Amino acid sequence: MRKSLFLLSVTALLLPACQVSEKPADDATELNSAEAVDTRADEQAIRGHVDRWLQLVTAKDAAGIAELYAEDGAVMPPNAPIGKGRAAIQQTWSSMMGTPGFGLTFAPEQILVSSSGDMALDRGTYGLTIAPDGATQTDTGKYVVVWRKIGGEWKVAADIFNSDLPASGG
Repeated sequence: MRKSLFLLSVTALLLPACQVSEKPADDATELNSAEAVDTRADEQAIRGHVDRWLQLVTAKDAAGIAELYAEDGAVMPPNAPIGKGRAAIQQTWSSMMGTPGFGLTFAPEQILVSSSGDMALDRGTYGLTIAPDGATQTDTGKYVVVWRKIGGEWKVAADIFNSDLPASGG
């Protein structure tokens, strides 16, 4: 009886060692895939997209801007509904850029690329001018853009911005 109990105990102790592991046996595999991500190159690629975005804003090309977004991307302007999907994003940008005197600049202050290389955060500031009734109005604010790598290309997943000006209370 003691021999059976001993064998049962040893079996119970060794059983976990026989289970299939979900992790690679060699952690070097994970390390090598993490090292394969060139976050500096990804950051530069995103900065290139930001430069292109600014060119498209200057050209007032809402369709071109919408193509920078993922198919399921979203733009979230202040005091307006969310624009989900490229058609709504194009309409949102078209409406904003159709405002008389529209001018927009923005610049990233920080771009953080995930260690997996599939997501990035772009945080920065913007300057806006409009002249809806002929008198120029200016605004400054901040934004956050979440980028997602889709098929090897960076696309905007979410874009939100808001003013530094105090709320008008209206």
